[in-house]
Amino acid sequence: MKSRKDEVLEALRANPNEQTAQELADQLGVDRTNVSRYLNELTKDGTVKKIDGRPVKFQITTVSKEGHINFDNLIGREDSLKSQIQKSKAAILYPPRGLHTIIFGETGTGKTMFAECMYRYAVSAKVLDENAPFITFNCADYAQNPQLLYGHIFGVKRGAFTGAEETRAGLMEQADGGILFLDEIHRLPPEGQEMLFTFIDKGTFRSLGDGQEKQASVQIIGATTETSSMFLSTFNRRIPMQIELPSLAERSLDERLAIIKEFLQQEANRLMQEIAIDKRSLLAFLLYTAEGNIGQLKRDLKLVCAKAFLHHQTNSESEKLMIVEEDLPLVVQKGLLRMNEVQDKLTPFMDKRNLYLTLKPGTEEVVWGQDPNKDMEVYHSITYKLEKLGRENLSEIDLEELISDDVDQYFETYVEELSHSNAYREIISDDLWKLVNELYDFASVQMNREYDEKVRFAFALHINSTIERIRGNQFISHPNLNDIRRSYSKEFQLAIELSNRIEEAYNIMIPLDEIGFITMFLTMDNQEQQKIDERQVAVLVVMHGKSTASSMLETVQELLGTTHGIAFNMPLTLNTEKMYGQIKNYIQGKREEFSEGIILLTDMGSPNNFGNLIFHEMGIRTRVISMTSTMLVLESIRLATLGRSLEEIYTSVISMFQTMVRLEEPTQKDEKKVIIVACFTGEGVSKRLNEVVSQIVNLDEFEVIQMQSLERESFKHRIDQLITHKDIVAIVGTMEIHYQKIPFIPAMNLFKRDKILEFQDLLGSTITLPEMVDSLTKNFSPELDVKTLFLLIDDVLQLIRKDQELIIENTAMQALSVHIAFLVDKIKKGEERPAFENVKYFHQEHLLRFNQTAASLSLIEKQFGVHFIEDDIAYIVKTLEDNRIELGLHSV
Repeated sequence: MKSRKDEVLEALRANPNEQTAQELADQLGVDRTNVSRYLNELTKDGTVKKIDGRPVKFQITTVSKEGHINFDNLIGREDSLKSQIQKSKAAILYPPRGLHTIIFGETGTGKTMFAECMYRYAVSAKVLDENAPFITFNCADYAQNPQLLYGHIFGVKRGAFTGAEETRAGLMEQADGGILFLDEIHRLPPEGQEMLFTFIDKGTFRSLGDGQEKQASVQIIGATTETSSMFLSTFNRRIPMQIELPSLAERSLDERLAIIKEFLQQEANRLMQEIAIDKRSLLAFLLYTAEGNIGQLKRDLKLVCAKAFLHHQTNSESEKLMIVEEDLPLVVQKGLLRMNEVQDKLTPFMDKRNLYLTLKPGTEEVVWGQDPNKDMEVYHSITYKLEKLGRENLSEIDLEELISDDVDQYFETYVEELSHSNAYREIISDDLWKLVNELYDFASVQMNREYDEKVRFAFALHINSTIERIRGNQFISHPNLNDIRRSYSKEFQLAIELSNRIEEAYNIMIPLDEIGFITMFLTMDNQEQQKIDERQVAVLVVMHGKSTASSMLETVQELLGTTHGIAFNMPLTLNTEKMYGQIKNYIQGKREEFSEGIILLTDMGSPNNFGNLIFHEMGIRTRVISMTSTMLVLESIRLATLGRSLEEIYTSVISMFQTMVRLEEPTQKDEKKVIIVACFTGEGVSKRLNEVVSQIVNLDEFEVIQMQSLERESFKHRIDQLITHKDIVAIVGTMEIHYQKIPFIPAMNLFKRDKILEFQDLLGSTITLPEMVDSLTKNFSPELDVKTLFLLIDDVLQLIRKDQELIIENTAMQALSVHIAFLVDKIKKGEERPAFENVKYFHQEHLLRFNQTAASLSLIEKQFGVHFIEDDIAYIVKTLEDNRIELGLHSV
């Protein structure tokens, strides 16, 4: 039996003309109020279109047939993308199963859409079956967890690891007979790149925990915003076809116009409404700098369409949706400033007979690959809010927010710059911050413990990212969920209760894996690190012979007066596998004693491989030193009993006794210093922190690396790997992590100006002050005490920085230091200094900073008997203004 709502829908379909609620009620013989309710429901789900007027009328929405994206309808196929399409077709047709391909291009250039075109071409050319799979996977989701990454791509056998309760097919198996598209393939760690080698070479793979090989016929297409130098050379050799997509700026105005028209036609078809864009607005969209390429262009067009729709809804006299200059985002309006630069190219677009470009609905549906804006949610939201607020309250509708909600998983949005001491709160809404504090206040009572602001802030960042992920249908698996549930049952139950409150507040469903992460925030123990620091690195001595290892260890223990160290004698008759079995059983029986890692001292041969086996089977970080002598054992145990870290012991022993061991030359460390950004999930939180750090430091001097810190042992192992060839100067994170004596900076500190200054001071600079003095002394007057001058200038500049809360890169501060030093020398010599243009006006414009700087510089004037005139101070203030960093963040 049909419902009344279905009957209303059928009546509209039977008569495509506009009808009122009363006409439908009379036709169906039902109450008008009920018909109105059904019509509003049908309007909200996009089935029915509402026509404003008196009375309001309704009409069935005609849904145009949507075409698939392919090379035949791709904009640029005969121009900017011609060679790329030819190469991609060659890759698809190459016998026997095509060439693996990697697509290079900036964010928003259409790499995913291009890969989809390759798939469609393969189907149309009969290379793939019509029902062949096209599987997509974003490598960034699990970039910091090789085990989970491996499981997703190649599958998992039941029991492969804790929590693997069922056998699960991987993407490789799902893509059998088709294409596997790996987006952001540059986020694959070296281990992840290695995972694909065997499959690319042999067409076979193994699921995690499964010893049996499987076969699959899969063509791999990767996409990246990086260059080929980011990948292992062996990886580049295995993916021979490389295609680079042009940025939007590199494409012609004709192509950009075609993209604009296609998108606007798409919106006109959806709304069944005519859309017109005035000439200046069209020119602005043609000329503005869209840093996010086609992705940003589509987002900005979506915004102006939403504004036009809003005006249309509140102005019944308007017959069409009008896009006008004043409604354009500021960044788009700036495009009009470029008109004179490209005047000769604009003639074809300037039809003097028409003031508007008009797009009428009803034409064939335009084609967009994996278009995030297919639904009508933005327009439904506007209609709903207008009905709720009243049609006169336009100012209360935040269109930017509506657009961001609609396409947040595809386009980045900006938040306010961080401009005051508690600015870190700017990236967390007041509602969320209030909720987090309520949750932690409740948790404090339930758990009878206190949670400080750092913990609350870290949790707020995490929940902010979680909400975004859930709304974007992006989910993360917790690798140790069952362990968490068993080990922290009380906290887990509390996490469920907290998640219920979050669900109610944000109208979302929080999956069990996310509850596992919430549990971990509740179990954060401030005393954990002190307990870890009390433990020591274990020293294992493994030697061939009946008593070689035990004799050597006893000698060392007697000399040092300690019982630290474990010996394993390996008679020549003992099988290597059995020896490893004995060591493995011993470690497993006393696992808690090995939490800080193992130094494995061997003499020669097979035991040198035990270190890798111990790490991969038991997850315990292990360093191996071969050709061991009594002196090496003594030094290793001495450092271990002093509480030194695994890497400290290893590097100290190697450097002191390099001539006694067979090792390669120490790896030359990279010139750039490294800052680690660490967080639980490796998702949006670390990205935000990365953006802040990248603004604070000089990226020519520092490299910022994002890492996951959920599994401590894996995190420490990754640090051990990096520290051999990189100089790690700081770890920034939401969770307290102390390792290898690397300074730890709480994430919250990077959102407070005074703490940012401390962070910059901690990092230092490439050239030290003494080095600067030594290199420049000969350039100054002999009677000038250069060392004292530079020391005083450094003190003054640090005072200026702190008093004026200026965030400036150290390289810029050094340059200013040299400028002031030479300025003092010129004054002492009586030489002429350059005049500052419009100095009086500049002085008044920057009065406060000018006066503060002058007051600080008086210390130099007093000690060196000089006087800085207004022009001198103006140049210094201008340098400070030009080089100060204004922080700004992108959301994920």
